[in-house]
Amino acid sequence: MALGILKIVFIVLIILVVAGQFLLYKEYWRRGAIIGNTVLGIVISYMAFSALPSNYIGQKVLALVWGVIALIAFVLDLRSKDSLLISKIMLTVSIVGGVIHLMI
Repeated sequence: MALGILKIVFIVLIILVVAGQFLLYKEYWRRGAIIGNTVLGIVISYMAFSALPSNYIGQKVLALVWGVIALIAFVLDLRSKDSLLISKIMLTVSIVGGVIHLMI
């Protein structure tokens, strides 16, 4: 029963990631998509961090790095409009890396 619920959570998470990445590169939804993807990146990072045992320090740090990359991308987007593409790429790397880290 619990594994079925976990599978549903992972499926919903993957659907949110795909929808967020799709909206990130549409110009009309840019601001909301960047905020949504930043929150999603932080949530995925926290899920990956909290799913690991306490003696996996290296992997826990890597899980936190995905969230930090998402925050840096968000701040970079707020500071400079010239670096919009770099911010989008960093968000994509953060979210995809976090999902891969969470699934493995």
